[in-house]
Amino acid sequence: MILIFSDLDATLLDHNSYSFAEALPALQLIRQRNIPLILSSSKTYEEMIVIKKELNNNDPFIYENGSGVCFDNEKINLGVSNIIIKKLLHDLKKQFTFTSFSELGLDGVQKITGLDNEACQRACQREYTEPIVWNDDEERKTIFNQILSDHKLISAQGGRFLTISGHQNKGDALLWIKNKYENKGQDKIITIGLGDSENDIKMLERVDRAVIVRHPEKPPPQINGHASLLTTDEIGPRGWNKAILNILDTL
Repeated sequence: MILIFSDLDATLLDHNSYSFAEALPALQLIRQRNIPLILSSSKTYEEMIVIKKELNNNDPFIYENGSGVCFDNEKINLGVSNIIIKKLLHDLKKQFTFTSFSELGLDGVQKITGLDNEACQRACQREYTEPIVWNDDEERKTIFNQILSDHKLISAQGGRFLTISGHQNKGDALLWIKNKYENKGQDKIITIGLGDSENDIKMLERVDRAVIVRHPEKPPPQINGHASLLTTDEIGPRGWNKAILNILDTL
């Protein structure tokens, strides 16, 4: 059995338009072969539900960078409460310069993401994470991350935001879902993972076939020691489409 785990923004979805049109041939092949396409994103549960409808996708999914999983229509909490995270960030504002999602408000989120008002409202319905815009020196991020670690939290860089969460990540959620399929008595499972940013590394490290989809504005994240790692030449959904078609042709 094949399981495909895919990031959304700048991977399956275009970085600017959020369109998946260029990935339609591969999406059609996935549906024809009845391969679960497990979306894995920093997006909220409410955002994921809308995108899944647009994609006509009924498979399990991972949201808020692995802090939440939806399997068999049941929400599974793997993370730390957003309230706890925001309380610490409020205290850290005295030492570091950054702007959190809650401080940005709908107008600020819309300006950065280009999403419409309703989509921004869904993006703000955080349960386990809090994205921030880092405005401080990069060198000071090490100190910031150490303080987060002392409070059992981590940061993960995505396409636009640095997202603060508990230690659960996309890789942990991937293994949780894979285990569920194995417990259902499935044959040997082959996993494919696609992502573009640092917050995808843990997921890509845990799959059999890993694909880094080229981002239009930043270099690919560094993943060491993966025997089957592929980095696409094309960016976004065009690269996603070609990679999936090529991999499925060999399986």
